[in-house]
Amino acid sequence: MIEKIIKAVEEEKENLFSLMQKLIQIKSYSGEEKEIVEFIISKMKEFGFDEAYHDSFGNAIGKIGNGPIKIMYDAHIDTVKVTETENWVRPPFGGIIENGKIYGRGAVDEKPAMAGYLIAGKILKKYFNDDLPFTIYVVGSVLEEDADGYPLYHIIKNEGIKPDFVLLGEPTDLKVYRGQRGRMEIKITTTGKSAHGAHNQKGINAIYKMQPIISDIEKLDKKLNPKSPLGKGSITVSNVLSKAPSLCSVADFCEIHIDRRMTIGENKSSVINELKGIIKKHKIDAKVSIPKVEGRSWKGTEFSTEAYFPTWVFDEKHQLVEAALRASKKSIGKAKTGVWSFSTNGVATAGHFGIPTIGFAPGKEELSHSSKEELVLDDLAKATKFYSLFPFELTKK
Repeated sequence: MIEKIIKAVEEEKENLFSLMQKLIQIKSYSGEEKEIVEFIISKMKEFGFDEAYHDSFGNAIGKIGNGPIKIMYDAHIDTVKVTETENWVRPPFGGIIENGKIYGRGAVDEKPAMAGYLIAGKILKKYFNDDLPFTIYVVGSVLEEDADGYPLYHIIKNEGIKPDFVLLGEPTDLKVYRGQRGRMEIKITTTGKSAHGAHNQKGINAIYKMQPIISDIEKLDKKLNPKSPLGKGSITVSNVLSKAPSLCSVADFCEIHIDRRMTIGENKSSVINELKGIIKKHKIDAKVSIPKVEGRSWKGTEFSTEAYFPTWVFDEKHQLVEAALRASKKSIGKAKTGVWSFSTNGVATAGHFGIPTIGFAPGKEELSHSSKEELVLDDLAKATKFYSLFPFELTKK
């Protein structure tokens, strides 16, 4: 079977690279994914997927097989925007191929996985159609860049699909990634009493009330302890807003926005309690809240979710991780594990629902969201071999 899969991918390499090129050439900013969703669905149908459709949120969903073990292959197909300040050497939507590499927005984050999933699906249907001990759902998720996790949260809560295992297509440089730090956003607000600047002693300055809180948050960041394998959490004041009747007045409102990255043992409750402890220490009347992430998909579906994205990690001895390591060894000749530094759709599958989740894809994480996105095409072929072999490793007895 291994030899059959390896040979099949080799025979499909030109189709794989052409498909990857087309995916880059279709501009698919978050909230504007209709064209790429329709293209992916057309390819699923062409390749013989048992089902191919988009859900009520706008995610592309394909189904292969009808076995008892359900595996979800997810690749978000939206990208961040190309900005005027970026310095692209090649056209960001050209999909230029030179010297064995392909260039463009999404060449790393994360259109390679979708190209690989589609060709792997084609191979599975062609050679193993009547003998699949699993069901694979291939998902092209939308709006991940704006609301990581929510597209899969929607599928599980609203579309009746709850997988037993999940494979994510975020870049891992052909390593098996088994977790990530969590993140959350927090707002702290203070209020005061307005007064004319010429009589400032009659007022209560909300900015001054916030000052010791900001100072202690800076100190807290230095005290956070690293936890293997995810490392250290972090806390950053990313924005300060104040209001007053005029620029000649005492500010009667101040609000800070906080970016908090969480490692093992840190969660929503522990983070909020840390901040409330700082406020209590200074005897300040301040309010702590978690904002909402809100938006609308290309289908017109509105969503609103709390800006809390839990930490998750799985042990190297977990059956999912071990199966992935075996598949990696057999398909590409090496097997290593790692973790992401950024957030993924795993915050929903693993973080909220506790579904065993890993990641495997070509491309270097640090090239994401940059004008330097490039991918070695041979690595895409290697990943496709993994995608084709992995479900057999996971379900073998």
